[in-house]
Amino acid sequence: MSKNTSLLLIVWNVVLSALLGWSLMRRPAAPSTLESHATYETEDELIAAPVERDSSALKDARIAFFYMDSVQKKYELIAEKDKRFRSEGQRLEGSLKSEMAKAQARYEELMRKDHTYSTQAEIAKDEQELQGLMARIQGQQASSEEQLARLEAQMLTEITKELRDYLNVYNRTAGFDYIFSVQNGGQVWVGNAGLDISDDLIKGLNERHRASKAAGK
Repeated sequence: MSKNTSLLLIVWNVVLSALLGWSLMRRPAAPSTLESHATYETEDELIAAPVERDSSALKDARIAFFYMDSVQKKYELIAEKDKRFRSEGQRLEGSLKSEMAKAQARYEELMRKDHTYSTQAEIAKDEQELQGLMARIQGQQASSEEQLARLEAQMLTEITKELRDYLNVYNRTAGFDYIFSVQNGGQVWVGNAGLDISDDLIKGLNERHRASKAAGK
């Protein structure tokens, strides 16, 4: 049972969706001039209704971004989680292969039996055992996949929490209005490389992770 999809890709697809556009806005948007209870007689009238936009809200905003790909490669917690996931996957796969080998050997043994003089009850018993072998293997495979899914979900939760927690701590001093996550080949184009905080973020994440590990020993 091979896990073809890398944990890293899964992690960062999910985390990217969760953090893209993550913001800490300190300035509330200007209220709309339209009354919330206003009604329109036709759908066309509703679509054509003018909406005032407060473009000045972003004029002095402090914005930064980080490359998700860089964090993915250099954040030590990710590497540790990925190693654990792969190790557990290999353990479960090895256990399943062992059970399959036993089942295969027993299957071949039963198929070699000469049923010429077997009673119907004996034949039915062998057939039932074969069905039981198949059911046991299928059950173990399903159990292994479920265990990996639970482990994967747990890791995703832990990694996402660490990122969010550190971004909050980091921004207490940095004071950005918006911090965007950017991924190579993604939908956000970066026009000012000077706004990149990837290195600072990775350095802080790893220092925080190492301190947490040291405190846990």
